Formats: sequence, structure tokens, C-alpha cells
Amino acid sequence: MKSFFRAFFVTLLVVALVAVGFTAYLNLGKDSDVKTALSDLQNSNEKFQVLLIGVDSLDSKRAQNTRSDVMILLDVDGEKDKVSLISIPRDSRVEIEDHGKTKVNHAYAYGRAELALDTVNENFDLSVPYYIVVDYGFVKDVVDIVGGVEVDVPMDMDYEDPSADPPLSIHLKKGLQTLNGDEALQFLRFRKGYKNADLDRVKAQQAFMSAFLSKLKSIEGVKHAPSLLTSYMDHATSNMPVSKVSRMGLTAISAGQENFESATLPGTPEMIDGLSYYLVDHDEAEKLFKQMNVK
Repeated sequence: MKSFFRAFFVTLLVVALVAVGFTAYLNLGKDSDVKTALSDLQNSNEKFQVLLIGVDSLDSKRAQNTRSDVMILLDVDGEKDKVSLISIPRDSRVEIEDHGKTKVNHAYAYGRAELALDTVNENFDLSVPYYIVVDYGFVKDVVDIVGGVEVDVPMDMDYEDPSADPPLSIHLKKGLQTLNGDEALQFLRFRKGYKNADLDRVKAQQAFMSAFLSKLKSIEGVKHAPSLLTSYMDHATSNMPVSKVSRMGLTAISAGQENFESATLPGTPEMIDGLSYYLVDHDEAEKLFKQMNVK
């Protein structure tokens, strides 16, 4: 199953982008009426494609030698009312220009977002034009912005790993409590200790996400949209104009959550020269791209 943290990160990123898009749309002066703004998108046939990159740092704009932790192809199609997300496993073995065959998450460390996007396009015969890079600090910020998230922590969580980036220092007590941004990161990055491993971790992730979405959808949550936009500007790097991000976010809203679908590139894990890789099945990947509207 997908990493506990990555599953949350992907969902949170899309939700935040929708909020960013909506706020930017209004701030750009196109319309100040919510209903009118949304109705403008009802007949939109615009298509957007972007590579979403999450990096393992609290500040991606200042960090050096940072690798990508999450890489997602996002396709938002207004004509088909469809939003597709395809995860690219970080250990996927690809050809990186001037670096040979290695893991796809190394591309960001070698040449930042531009090389990561080029690598994905060249290895999978795609023509995705945009990238958006965000970091752990964005996740922390978003939770704080909405005033924390109430979660029933299933056990005492204690774990230290100073070598992690950012360093892991997890100390949470069992029980119902409202987690702030820093505590939410601890909760989401905790992996060891669940009785049923991934199954229990997924249940915890789903409970957290449900609580977060409920808060974001509330009247109070809507008021936080400008702050979400500010956080996005602070923690995101992109070659996608904010005006286009805004239209993409509104198109995603118009499509509706029931038209969101996600998948992972098909493949198998394999050890090569003592290193663990994910070997993508390119024939099956091609079928997936077409099935999910990316090609």
C-alpha cells in the first residue's frame, strides 16, 4: 500500500490547490461572487496537466541536495469532468540525462524541478508542461491555518531519527486530541507500532483526512482560503502561472470529488547491484495513461 504520509500529502495537496485556485481567481479581480465564479467553469473544456512534486524538506526553496519524496502526474480535464492522479514510485528506475539509469527521485536533486519534469516526460513519452513543488512546511502550515485537526491517536507514539530530513522526533500520547501542524507531521510520519501495519496506518490516515476535510469545508474553513494562498506562495515553486493554477483549481471543483481517480504506475520491485528499484512496466503504464486520460 502507499505510504501513510504520501497518501495524505497527495490528497492535501490537491485540496489546497483547489483552495488556492479559488482564492486566486477571486483576487485576480475576475469576479467577487462565488456562485458566478463557479458557474463560469460549468462549461469549461480546458485541460490542465502538471507534475506535482513533494520534497523531503521543511523549506524546499532554501534546502540543498533535496530529493523528491512524492511525484504525481495530475490531469484535470474540464471537458470530461475528470481529475486523474497517477503516482510515480520514488524508486522507479529511469534514465536521467547525464546521470544514466537511476531512481527517479534523484532527478530533483540533480537538476531541481526542470530536470524532474524533463525526466518524467522523456521516460514515459509525455508532454506535461508544468510542475508544482511543495515541501513538508506546506503540510504543517495548512494544518495550523485551519486551527488544528482533532484526532484519536491510537497509541503512545515515540520515535526518534535525527538523520531523517526533517529529523524525526515523535512524541504523542494516546487519546482524542487536537493536533497542531507540528504534531500532525509527527502523527503522519509515524510508521512503527501499528498492530496490523499498513492496514491500521491507512485507517488512521483516513480518519485524519476526514477530520481535516470536514474542517476545511465548514464556514470557518472557507475563511482560511486567503491564508492557504499565502502558504502556497511561501512554500511552492512552479512554472505554472497563478492565473492558470486558479482555473485548474476551479475546474477541479466543477468536476466534483466523485470524478477524482488515482492509480500508481504499474511495475515490480527488484534489487539491482544491491539497490532497491521499482521497474515500471512501460506497456501497462501506456495503457494506464490512456485509460486515465493523461494521453
